[in-house]
Amino acid sequence: MFDEVVFEPEEFVEVGDQVLVVLTRRARAKGADADMAVRNGHLFTFRDGRILSMRSFPDPEEGRKVVARDA
Repeated sequence: MFDEVVFEPEEFVEVGDQVLVVLTRRARAKGADADMAVRNGHLFTFRDGRILSMRSFPDPEEGRKVVARDA
């Protein structure tokens, strides 16, 4: 359980019908004195203005490789 969770988008990379969002997620566990931070990539695929799919990458660089490959 967390007292607070914040998602901070850092970068948006648009290629065709895909958008890679690189973000940092910060959270503080209940009763903890420090935040933990995790950096991820989320690759969204759109069709007709709606999200068709979303893939998560624990390492944003893996998401960048997929976007570069599909470009």
